[in-house]
Amino acid sequence: MSKQQVKIAWPFAKGEKAQLLWIGEPFRSDHKMMIKAYFRSQGRTEGILMDWGTLPCLAIQHFYTDGIITASKAPEGVQEIDMTIYPNKVKYHERPWSIQGSSDAATSRSFVFSFNGKNVILPVIEVLRSILAPNGFLLYRLFESNSFPQFFTETYEPNKIHLSFSSQYELKYTKPTFIYQLMWLLTNRDLRQTYENIAFTWLQERTLKFEWSFTQPITITARVKEKSNTCTVLQIVNVKNKDIPYQHISISHPEIQEQEKSNEAKKYTYHSLNRQGDEEGFVLDEQLDGSTEDFDLVQMNQLKHEYTLVPRIERIKGSPSKQRKKEDENTKKYYINHDSIRSTADSGGQQLVRGLEHQMLHEIQAKGELQDFINVLKIMEQSPQIKRIRAFIDILPEGLGKRKFTKLNDGITKRRYLVADIYMADRRRFSIIEIERESRSLSLLIMYSLSINNWKYIYDNLLLNLVNDGGTWTSKSLQKIVSRNVKVIKMRHSFKSIYHQADFLLDKLLKE
Repeated sequence: MSKQQVKIAWPFAKGEKAQLLWIGEPFRSDHKMMIKAYFRSQGRTEGILMDWGTLPCLAIQHFYTDGIITASKAPEGVQEIDMTIYPNKVKYHERPWSIQGSSDAATSRSFVFSFNGKNVILPVIEVLRSILAPNGFLLYRLFESNSFPQFFTETYEPNKIHLSFSSQYELKYTKPTFIYQLMWLLTNRDLRQTYENIAFTWLQERTLKFEWSFTQPITITARVKEKSNTCTVLQIVNVKNKDIPYQHISISHPEIQEQEKSNEAKKYTYHSLNRQGDEEGFVLDEQLDGSTEDFDLVQMNQLKHEYTLVPRIERIKGSPSKQRKKEDENTKKYYINHDSIRSTADSGGQQLVRGLEHQMLHEIQAKGELQDFINVLKIMEQSPQIKRIRAFIDILPEGLGKRKFTKLNDGITKRRYLVADIYMADRRRFSIIEIERESRSLSLLIMYSLSINNWKYIYDNLLLNLVNDGGTWTSKSLQKIVSRNVKVIKMRHSFKSIYHQADFLLDKLLKE
């Protein structure tokens, strides 16, 4: 895990310690899962909006300073105790709760059990944070019904399991720590059933709760605060004796490849516009749409997981890929702003498509109509029905002879187009072409196919015909594409708000 500091926007004075009083229920806002954390200092309580993925950095009743959530101080009187939670001895309990200094409504949800003659109160949110879903991938899957098959397939053999990950699964989660946690969850039926049932309750009730239906004892090291005959668990720091009933694990992933050194120049590179020599840390911004690839969620105090047996992990490498070291005049350079700003929002899988032109939407800089359409796509990408959107911009091909449509009305500037690939949550993929129109009434083109792999061939033919036909999507041109088992839909542009356009386009895709 990263050792760098992670900060949030902080409403208190510099150096002022604020105690985390409460972590609110998760809720959906702007198509993202959010929580509200309540901090109190010097008689003032502030509710701070955070992405759900920030949860592993939060510990109830601990003190935080200057918005740094990767470091905290436990309150006085806290003890660290090893305890074993036995099945059938735990009861679920909930009641209305009053947050000190806030009028917001709250409900306390916890498990209650007996240990060494004392009643132990274990918050439901702590079980999720530390036992069932201690990383971003598992945290966000809690809200999705039967979503694991989108990210991997499982093959079981005697004493061996193979996980074949799709490109939707982020490569960073193939590190051993994450693989062991995932395997523990997948291969223990009671754990898996509990985890997967949480989504059904959430979708029906919008409440994150579950019964303690584990069939095996769970041993933890917990920070507790005692009062009278009651112990309240503030934070779990270690989960012990975790059993994975397989000795061998093999995994494959599209990005696990043999690397062959090549003298060829790189096709593209990514550069930061504002990276400093010694970066102080990361600043979390809940307004960002998705997590960046190089940000690993930092778990406060390094939550530990101990296993009775650590299986061997074999990483099966795919076909070789070239490792280019040098750059030349043909290397495309992409520049990214806000290098120190991060989000813990769900990225829904690998954000970076390994292609020549395709980019994440926030990396594309455009003007006019194309930028307006990018803004529409950004709004649409926040929908839970969308996994990710990647796009690229280029200029139209020259065509045959002197074609006026290849240039804008000034007769000088070359006309550009945008191609967007939209990956849906139900695993369908749509391709969309948008053209710089100026005063023309040229429709947006939406394409869908179950059999096409070489989409570049489709784009190239459509755009060349568009230029040769004077800037018109002719029936003859589109029919050639349809004959290749591609469904083509023309959609007129709207002059309403970009939010209306995003909703209209998404609805169009969902109905196909």
